[in-house]
Amino acid sequence: MFRTLATAAILALTVTAAQADTSSQLGARIHAAAEKACAPEAAPGMHPSAHYDAIFEHCVYRISNSAMTKYQAAARAKAVQNDRLAGN
Repeated sequence: MFRTLATAAILALTVTAAQADTSSQLGARIHAAAEKACAPEAAPGMHPSAHYDAIFEHCVYRISNSAMTKYQAAARAKAVQNDRLAGN
């Protein structure tokens, strides 16, 4: 179930990334989408709360990092392709 949510979040992040104007907007959108995807892992009211907060934060970090890595790789590939088309 979580893999399905993570895959859907990454797909949504990819579409969102294509629409982002600046890197700060991209980072904010990715972080917001990662928080949404990780919401089922947040357990408000559970004890110890530090443990559940750490699980949630790790989930957000993992998804955000994965999405940014994929976005940066796609941007690099596009830049290389543009250089080839330009004859550089």
